[in-house]
Amino acid sequence: MFAEEYKGINSFLVGASNLLCKYGVKRETRDNICYELPEPFYFKIAEPTARIVTIPCRKWSKTLPYAESLWIASGRNDLDYITYYLRRMRDFSDDQVFARGAYGPRLRHFNGSKTDYKVTETLNASSVEIDQLRYIVECFNAETSTRRAIISMGDVMKDDFDTEGCLKKTLDIPCTRELHFIKQPSSNKLDVIVKMRSNDIIWGASAVNIFNYTFMQEYMAAILGLEVGNYFHFADNFHYYDRHKEMVEQLSEIKEVVDEPYTYDKTFRNLSDFDNLVKGLSSEERKMRSGKGYSYREISDPFFRDWYNVLYLYNREAKVEFVNPTLPQLYNSI
Repeated sequence: MFAEEYKGINSFLVGASNLLCKYGVKRETRDNICYELPEPFYFKIAEPTARIVTIPCRKWSKTLPYAESLWIASGRNDLDYITYYLRRMRDFSDDQVFARGAYGPRLRHFNGSKTDYKVTETLNASSVEIDQLRYIVECFNAETSTRRAIISMGDVMKDDFDTEGCLKKTLDIPCTRELHFIKQPSSNKLDVIVKMRSNDIIWGASAVNIFNYTFMQEYMAAILGLEVGNYFHFADNFHYYDRHKEMVEQLSEIKEVVDEPYTYDKTFRNLSDFDNLVKGLSSEERKMRSGKGYSYREISDPFFRDWYNVLYLYNREAKVEFVNPTLPQLYNSI
């Protein structure tokens, strides 16, 4: 097994690329050539709020991680929203309308049905659904030292067999299987442990996964009245595809990087307040995406203000005042 520790996402990118270049094994999978570590990869990020990639050669999407985080927090899996920010998501959809393996419904609308999720814009779970964020909150309310606060992303009823009892044939089986939220025993900090069955360093880990889950770690810490702790990430299979070989090799040769953590002040202190802010942000995003005359809106919560600002800049050519000092640097350099 490979085990490493990094300060933030930039040092992860360089270190993990170095591992892949040194130990990666070439293999063919689904008509593609990839290079993968021969054993599972377990790593720790000590500063999870240093989640913004500022390495120019990575060509990181500034908007997609924020857009996908809203998609997830809203509990949705409609392609109409996410393909606006990433067109190729349709390549992984079975019906070209929904992303069946998307995490949003599994997070906020988990159920025991064999029917695939089809959720557009709602946060209200029905009586036969489980909001797993609420489950995390209830676990911590019952016991702050709980070891039971686990979110399941895999759904055996939907993912293993189809409605006829045959092995599921689909373009989209979730890579993330589990998120475990746990309070450090000797501090007021919230750790998160993420379990992945398969993880691509370019399209997955550095593009959205680490950002999405450290973002979730930060807002869940605020909801639970805790501070942000460590981030742990376990990938059973860690790899990159041949099309990214030059980029990974270039990343592996970088000698020094800077990771810049930043923790927001937040006005929300419970899940209800957070969800109201998510609903408001979703409404604003829909309006700005419509293309009709839209005016900038002042968002009072600093965490949501930058979330809004990134989406606003994608839709409008304008100037905004970011809260996180890394974001202006990102927009000026990449």
